[in-house]
Amino acid sequence: MVRLLTGSPVDPTTVAGYALIYMAAIAGIVVLLLPILVLFLLLLLVTGAVGIVLLVLKTLTVGLIRGITTLFTSSRSHRQPRSPSDELVPH
Repeated sequence: MVRLLTGSPVDPTTVAGYALIYMAAIAGIVVLLLPILVLFLLLLLVTGAVGIVLLVLKTLTVGLIRGITTLFTSSRSHRQPRSPSDELVPH
């Protein structure tokens, strides 16, 4: 016999029944909260996908800006100055 905190004896099958009911209640709560959990996980996946897309867009933007600046600086460096005033004067 198992004794409760009050000291009264309880049959072991009753304790096992209470434990099964307790586990069933926990399982029921998990099943009820499963749609919320799935939606939360999908939201995390979408957030991660958006973050990856933004990272790719930033990388492409930086590459495009570097390419454009390289194009302009290389075309400017190959250009011959027309007059002495086109060149920078050393100070």
